[in-house]
Amino acid sequence: MSQEKVDKYKKEKKNRKKTMKLNKIKKALIVLVASLGLGALIGIPLGKYIYKEQKEEADRHRTISSIEYETWFDSYWDEKYGALASASELQQKIDEFNAASNSSESDASESDAAE
Repeated sequence: MSQEKVDKYKKEKKNRKKTMKLNKIKKALIVLVASLGLGALIGIPLGKYIYKEQKEEADRHRTISSIEYETWFDSYWDEKYGALASASELQQKIDEFNAASNSSESDASESDAAE
């Protein structure tokens, strides 16, 4: 039995550098995998939160083109005030108002001239 222990010790001593090197590699891989896992657990939700906040901030300060504004305004106007009158009716009322204001201005200028 004693000779077996001696042979085992010699074999272990012979392979000690190789075994230690493998243990160091295993330890390094374990640390690497653990750090990647921990980084993913912390980083993914944090990254999503930061991305969401930056996107909301950019949306708050976003400018729109005139075409987008016209499209939005037309749909808004139709939704809120479309039932009031058609475009031709509105134009007719505007023309009547302009004619009335023009006639009152000419009446005022005639009365000023008469004085």
